[in-house]
Amino acid sequence: MSTVAFWGPVHGQVANTSNLVAASSVLAIEKDVRVMITQTQLAHSTLESAFLKEQDEGDLLSFSDTGLDALERLARSKRLTAEKVADYTIPILHNRLELLLGSARPKNMLQDNTNSVLDTIFTVAKKHYDYCFIDVHSGTKNSMTKRVLEEADMIVVNLNQNIQLLNRFFNKEDWLEALDNKPYVIVLSQYDPKSQYSVKNIKRRYNCKQPILTVPYNTAFRDSCNDRNTIEYFLRATNFSMKRENAFFVGEIRKLVYEICNITSKLQQSENGEASHITDSLLIESATKGAS
Repeated sequence: MSTVAFWGPVHGQVANTSNLVAASSVLAIEKDVRVMITQTQLAHSTLESAFLKEQDEGDLLSFSDTGLDALERLARSKRLTAEKVADYTIPILHNRLELLLGSARPKNMLQDNTNSVLDTIFTVAKKHYDYCFIDVHSGTKNSMTKRVLEEADMIVVNLNQNIQLLNRFFNKEDWLEALDNKPYVIVLSQYDPKSQYSVKNIKRRYNCKQPILTVPYNTAFRDSCNDRNTIEYFLRATNFSMKRENAFFVGEIRKLVYEICNITSKLQQSENGEASHITDSLLIESATKGAS
C-alpha cells in the first residue's frame, strides 16, 4: 500500500478535504485498486459528510468502538491485524473504496493517544489496501500532521491562486521538513484557468520544478458534497455523459490521480529493486563464504 497525505498550509482555503474526496473517488472507480480514506482531525468532518447520509453518520459516531479510535485501542493491545482494519471501515464502493472514521475524542486526547501508534496502524493497513489517503490538519504546528507526513510515501500539497499564500509557501515561510525529503505534487484548488496566476506563470514566477495539478471549481461537485452523494456524482461523471464544465473538472482529477499512481508506482519499484539488490548481495556473500 502507498500512503498519500493531503496537506495544506492554511485551514479552510485550499480545499484539502474535497480534493482528497475527488481523487479517491476517481481512483477507486477507474482503477482496479482498494482504497482506504481517513482523516486525523475530529469526527463530523467534511470527509465523512461527503459520503455518509446524515442519519448514518450520526448512528455510526454514537458508538465509541469505531474508526480510528478502535484501531488505536487494538494497536495498543497488540491485536491489530489487516483483516481487523477492514472490519472498522465503512464501504463506500464494494471492495474499492472504504472510509475509516476519524476520532470522536477531544483534539488533545486524539494527539496524545493516537500519535504513538499511527505508524503501526498504517503499517498493518498496508497489507490490506493498495492506497491509503489521509486528510491531515492544515498548517505547520500540529504534531499529528507532522507524524503522518513523516510516515507518508508522498504528499499532495493543496494551494490556490492567492498570491500571499503562494509567496509564503514558495518562500518556505509555511513549510514542513517532510517536504524536503518526500516526493510531493502541488494542487491549485478552485482553479480559474483565466487568472493571470496560471500553472505556467506560477511555475515560472517561483522557478518551481514540482508537478502542479489543478482542481477547477465545479458547482455540481460542490452540490454533491453538500447533498452527501459524492460517489453517485462521480459514478455518473466518469461516464463522460456530462456537461463540458464537468468533463473539464473530471479530466483534471484524472491527471491528479495519474500523477499519484505514477509517483507511488516508481517508489514501489525502487523499494523492490533495493530489496532485490540487498538479497542478491547477501546470497553472493553467503556463496563466497561457503566457497572459502
